[in-house]
Amino acid sequence: MNARDRIQSLERGVEVLRAFTGRDTSLSVAEIAGRVDLARPVVRRILLTYEHLGYAEATNGLWNLTPRVLEIGAGYFARSSLPEISYAYMSEVVERTGVTCSVGVLDGLDVIHVARVEDHRPLPDSVRIGNRLPAHATAVGKVLLSALPVDELTARLTAGPLDAQTPQTLTAVAPLLERIAVVRARHWDVSIEELHPGQVAAAVPIFADGRVVGGLAGSSSTVRENEASLTDLVVPLLRAAAAKIGSAYRNANPQLFRT
Repeated sequence: MNARDRIQSLERGVEVLRAFTGRDTSLSVAEIAGRVDLARPVVRRILLTYEHLGYAEATNGLWNLTPRVLEIGAGYFARSSLPEISYAYMSEVVERTGVTCSVGVLDGLDVIHVARVEDHRPLPDSVRIGNRLPAHATAVGKVLLSALPVDELTARLTAGPLDAQTPQTLTAVAPLLERIAVVRARHWDVSIEELHPGQVAAAVPIFADGRVVGGLAGSSSTVRENEASLTDLVVPLLRAAAAKIGSAYRNANPQLFRT
């Protein structure tokens, strides 16, 4: 896209919104300015604009987003959206396996979680909807990366950074490409303590009309599951659920798949 076709003030406004992560909900102007690399007066004017629109508020020098900001994402979570369609099938997987089930989509080198159903025994470091996780360190991330053309995949991994989350995290490009090639061939992955110590996960792609539209994951702990149980028991249930989700999503959104 030509830079002249972009609105810089809008880009800056979006960056300020993104400064509020799932763990940091109250921030000062200085903290936001440092995160988005903008001057404090610019950040202050953006925040005052959001306050005027009802999307942000300040208390004791700290800024917070208001519930009204959820309006921005309401269109994505419509009845025909991937998250809404997935919930019933995810709940069935959780009931049958006891894993925590989630749906993720790829954004650069991150996975954004757009739907999640917890078991009655929640995991530590629980992921919330909207949270980002590094794709290279997660089963669902590798499943989503495997859908990319090899040239694009290599370019993204080379651009990095690929930080080590645990000693088990693959951070070198060559081994990651080999692992993702295996995932691409078999359409599933299992991750053992690559993101958090003591946590394991399995994931499969969600295909709709031959295109990967998301990844379905089942997460648990090393106390409850191991590589064999994930591979033999959880993966088949995830694949069955993903097939139903993909079919339902395709039927609910025919306009997205017209040739």
